[in-house]
Amino acid sequence: MKNLTLPILVLFALALPPAHAWQAGEFYNGMPRADVELALKSWKFGNITPLGADMILAQDPTDQPGARNYEFQFCNDKLVGFEQLVKPTFQNFITLASNYSNQYGSPVYTMPYTKVIASGPVSQLGLFWRKGSDFIGVRYMESTMGEQLRLSWQVNNNCWSAPR
Repeated sequence: MKNLTLPILVLFALALPPAHAWQAGEFYNGMPRADVELALKSWKFGNITPLGADMILAQDPTDQPGARNYEFQFCNDKLVGFEQLVKPTFQNFITLASNYSNQYGSPVYTMPYTKVIASGPVSQLGLFWRKGSDFIGVRYMESTMGEQLRLSWQVNNNCWSAPR
């Protein structure tokens, strides 16, 4: 009987459904694109826009209080990244970065970025933490078009290397 215990435990573990890495609401890493599209219908966004084979943008009108702005990123029709735009202030960036640092330690990847395009300068600072196979990030961007503050959840995949 003792000789069967380990093989039975291994078979039991293999029979369990795989644990998902990140999860945001009902959306999770590896979720099929068709399931994401179906779930989005019940969220009643103002606008859902497919952006090629690898992205869906779901937005509410910006004049609505609490307007949602989500970006779903796919690789081979599986969800591998999710970004949420939040109120873009540098104070919010500092607060989020501090909270993530307290929860996950020092960032494992920093993404400073500055360039000048036709409309003017673009500056960005992204900080990413690792939780298992997940990259959890906060990114602040400022340009002549305004500010953006993004929260992101990503995993490495066959289409691009995370974080990006």
